[in-house]
Amino acid sequence: MTIQTPAIAPDEPFPDEPGPNETVSDHFAAIQEFGSDLPAERPGRVLNWFRQIVTLLGITVFHGTLAFIASMCFIVTVRFVFFSSRVDAYGTLLFVGSVIVGGLVALTQLTIVCRYEEYPFHLLLARRLRRVIAVRSNPVVRPSDDGARFCEIVPQERWNRLRLETASDLVWVRVDENGVWMEGDRHRYHFGPNSILGAIPQSFTPAGGWTQLHAAMIYVRTADGPEEFPLVYRDFQFANMKSADRRRQRDAMVDAICEIARGSEYEPISVPGLSNEAHLSVVQANDNPYAPPRMTSNTGV
Repeated sequence: MTIQTPAIAPDEPFPDEPGPNETVSDHFAAIQEFGSDLPAERPGRVLNWFRQIVTLLGITVFHGTLAFIASMCFIVTVRFVFFSSRVDAYGTLLFVGSVIVGGLVALTQLTIVCRYEEYPFHLLLARRLRRVIAVRSNPVVRPSDDGARFCEIVPQERWNRLRLETASDLVWVRVDENGVWMEGDRHRYHFGPNSILGAIPQSFTPAGGWTQLHAAMIYVRTADGPEEFPLVYRDFQFANMKSADRRRQRDAMVDAICEIARGSEYEPISVPGLSNEAHLSVVQANDNPYAPPRMTSNTGV
């Protein structure tokens, strides 16, 4: 879904600081699509059919190779134990090597499948998107920025569908006092504090998958109504792929977003054309009795 925001020109970067008088657009999330809203940039350079098929084949070959090596080592071990009448130094060395190599390969594959089955191909996608962003003129997030992380946006309707790629977009994300900034493969996003209604944690296992993914459900106000963006970290190294580690990092992101979210509070909106200062001061002094309370973190951290 594409939402155009009139306050931001297609080829101009998002503003870093809100103005002294907030306008209606400050309360809406800004989402720009590459190729249409940003015609100078091509969309889908990472998330395209060719790369999805290549990634699927790569995952198949990768796990198939590991399984083949482990199986061959197992066969050599069985042959040595049950079908070798004479044992020499070469046979003993081959047996020991088969046990060690086969055990390590099997343990590595089991660890990847049980902890984070997208390893190491998510790192290749992150590298590809990093190169795409490097040639853009005004990205709102650069992978080298402090706190920038590689994530995927996975809509809820895709959680239970078997697809080549469940993500609707791959993004580099940064969260600061001015909101959530995301430079993606298909879209550029900015969720200002006044547009963020809140965030909650959710976990799910995608169709056809083994490992659980932990998403930060970000709720924002758009020109077309509230929208949710399930954001999942996707740049885990081998050492911190455990589900508990990934969940803790997700919870930290949820807390950081809830700390800056002000969209669920009533705040006066400066309407363009309203020049009566007396009237404006009265509007700003009134509170909205129907405004929902401010969202807080539900992570329990």
